[in-house]
Amino acid sequence: MVNRIDIQLVFDTNVLVDALLARGQYYQHTIALLERARAGELEGWVAAHSLPTLYYLVERTLQAEIHDRRKVKEIATRLITEIMGFLKVLPQCGMDTVESLADFELDYEDHLITRIAKNYLSNPLVVSRDKTFEGRDLNVQHPTDINDELLDALADDKVDFANLAYQQRQILPSLEQNLHAVLTKCNFIMGDEVSQLEKQLEAFTASRHAIACSSGTDALLLAMMAMDIQPGDEIITTPFTFIATAETIALMKAVPVFVDIEADTLNIDADKIEAAVTARTKAIMPVSLYGQPADMDQINAIAEKHDLKVIIDGAQSFGATYKGKTEVHHCDIFTTSFFPAKPLGCYGDGGAVLTNDDVFAEKIRMLRVHGQNQRYHHKYIGMGGRLDTLQAAILLAKLPHYQEELKARNEVAMAYCAKIGSADSSNAVRLPRIKDDRMSAWAQFTLQVHDREKLQENLKQAGIPTAIHYPMPLHRQKCFSYLGMADGSLPVAERASEQVLSLPMNAYMVEKKLDYAYTVFR
Repeated sequence: MVNRIDIQLVFDTNVLVDALLARGQYYQHTIALLERARAGELEGWVAAHSLPTLYYLVERTLQAEIHDRRKVKEIATRLITEIMGFLKVLPQCGMDTVESLADFELDYEDHLITRIAKNYLSNPLVVSRDKTFEGRDLNVQHPTDINDELLDALADDKVDFANLAYQQRQILPSLEQNLHAVLTKCNFIMGDEVSQLEKQLEAFTASRHAIACSSGTDALLLAMMAMDIQPGDEIITTPFTFIATAETIALMKAVPVFVDIEADTLNIDADKIEAAVTARTKAIMPVSLYGQPADMDQINAIAEKHDLKVIIDGAQSFGATYKGKTEVHHCDIFTTSFFPAKPLGCYGDGGAVLTNDDVFAEKIRMLRVHGQNQRYHHKYIGMGGRLDTLQAAILLAKLPHYQEELKARNEVAMAYCAKIGSADSSNAVRLPRIKDDRMSAWAQFTLQVHDREKLQENLKQAGIPTAIHYPMPLHRQKCFSYLGMADGSLPVAERASEQVLSLPMNAYMVEKKLDYAYTVFR
């Protein structure tokens, strides 16, 4: 699990020179802070415009002691390269208005550090031995004054549900580089980054085809269009999921056939699927709820017996595995979502369709661009389902870190289970269950509790956000009243909707913030 203090230390040039050259009476304090940044206990930053000055000062100081210029450059480069292996860089920022020239009094560098830190960081603390540092509205501290007590006092104790801002800071350099490349080329639709992303998604999942698209909802539509689902066809699915699962079936003029769920995983109950198969059934659509795959061997056996297709709605589960393989290998078509709050999310809507079937893949690529097989020649009735190039660029910056984030999500979930399990002396809480033969992407950490309102209020008072995924099963939604399913027809799903409560889940939860959550259960 990532262990960090939720505060960003921005190192001024003077303290970095002291630390690199081991000079002055305070350098050891700065080195100690740098070591904590190296260990990942806190975030360490340096402004991009400070780097040339840092190199110049280190080189000039070394020249006074070493007269071999080549040796000086070699040492200076090595020293700065070492700290840049773990410090993050605040981007360049220049003077862009005449008014900004009056914003600083004496020190232009201090002014820029202030301006950039306020724009890019949520909780910055400048480390400097400059007593006159021009950091308006910034906390500036001498390295000798920074200790755990101060950091604890300054740390943001807010528990963030998804922690997207922290994640963004970790990938800021590559993120900005990718976005700049797209903006420079102005290829905003189906740019090179889209095909690059598709290749990386294929490599990540070991699948034959990944087709990026405009949303997880459109991914489901593309999958059913590729299977030529017709009005009146039936698709068996779960009632306990986000509405897009069944909504897209209805948009195809097909009929969603709801089957009840398992009490422990809350996924579709595979034991109940076969009884729902009729002559009009064309496909089974399990949802990998909260990130955990359903019982795919059993579902595929039913599909094979009745000549049905299988579409996995993996909007919450990209990267999850079933019996050691990603989900695309356990269905005809796998769909996913890159909505910002998903485990792998972009900064808008986005999704993907993955398959090992060459015929489906070729058709989906055409359907995604209005059924075109060449420009202005349309083989199928399709849709405008392309992923924006900017969103692909964002995902390309995130994907290299995703495997580690999945690992961290699992560590957070295990810590939750251990802490809540030990604190819940009354056994009032049902913890999530992950079956032994699969790995969850942990899109949500969702409990089942009998007195949900009381627990939710207690967590709110403790400053812990919660969510309910989902407060009403789909068969009870007004838009599906035409199906004629009475209350009580799917009792497990109905009971779950009254008891589920999701806690904050992201790869960047820290022990301290987990403690806030689990103490409420005592």
